[in-house]
Amino acid sequence: MNTYRIGIIGCGGIAREHARAYNKIPNTKLVAGSELDAERREKFAKDLNLEKSYENYNEMLKKESLDIVSVCTWPKGHCDAVIQSAKAGCKGIMCEKPMATNLYEADQMLSACRDNNTRLAIGHHHRFDPQLVKAKELIKERAVGEITLLWGHCSLDLMNNGSHVVDMINFLNDDQPAEWVMGQIDIRNKRQGYVNHPDMYAEDMAMGRICYKNGVRATVELGEFAPQNWQFHIIGSDGIIDVNLPDGTPLRMMSKDTNGWVLPKLDPCDPREEEMLELIKAIEEKREHISSGQIGRNGLEIIMAIFESSRNRRLVELPLDIKDNPLESMMKGVSQ
Repeated sequence: MNTYRIGIIGCGGIAREHARAYNKIPNTKLVAGSELDAERREKFAKDLNLEKSYENYNEMLKKESLDIVSVCTWPKGHCDAVIQSAKAGCKGIMCEKPMATNLYEADQMLSACRDNNTRLAIGHHHRFDPQLVKAKELIKERAVGEITLLWGHCSLDLMNNGSHVVDMINFLNDDQPAEWVMGQIDIRNKRQGYVNHPDMYAEDMAMGRICYKNGVRATVELGEFAPQNWQFHIIGSDGIIDVNLPDGTPLRMMSKDTNGWVLPKLDPCDPREEEMLELIKAIEEKREHISSGQIGRNGLEIIMAIFESSRNRRLVELPLDIKDNPLESMMKGVSQ
């Protein structure tokens, strides 16, 4: 059994979740971390008993012969960290969501990984959540008939946790390609998306309508007036499936064959651990991760299309031919 040497770029809170997952897998060894903030870097290394920690991740990549790197920086740091990790010969990269801040960056990341035979995965770990996995099984079994509408909502912004919402809807629809998107956002308060990062913005509210090539429609609602946090409704011709994450009522289903709501049995797992195990399998089997870089780009494209639709006040067809982030461009244009 191969032992995979692991390094983490960015040692904040989410990096500890990655470390926890790696430490549950017998054939991985977390050997180093990289972080600009000295206090955070030293505490991370001490808490996780790391022999090495670095201020500069390029130095870590050069010295540590890493097999897998987790990129846990702020989103604007994802692109270069992924590219440099791929060029350094890493076999696999787990990059946190959102994949990038625009499609130009995402394409650079994909190109670097393709050129260096590196498996790129995006950290949409909810694809392994027992509720989502069971809901997708029920859809494939046609437990509620033909799917007509997927509806997801979250009280946070679209680029941050809303990227999970879009990805989960894509996952439930078997990653079918989207044809067009309509969207509207509210940016009146010009909200910062991340504390201490004034150049990263978040809308106050967002709504998007997505049409997929297989005929399924989806609606996403984000922000303070979303009906409920982390809830999904799967509407079929013969019934409904409700998914509730991370808390709330369990997965439930109602169809013409049930006497009211039923609670399907779930198989428990640790989604974080599962996404790391999947990356190892992708490396060894020379295939793409279930949340591959291309899958991550597809979700990012839908988010950019929602912003672009709001910017131009029209329906937007995919593929999208823009390089900027329309949200950033719009918010930089709002008067101070």
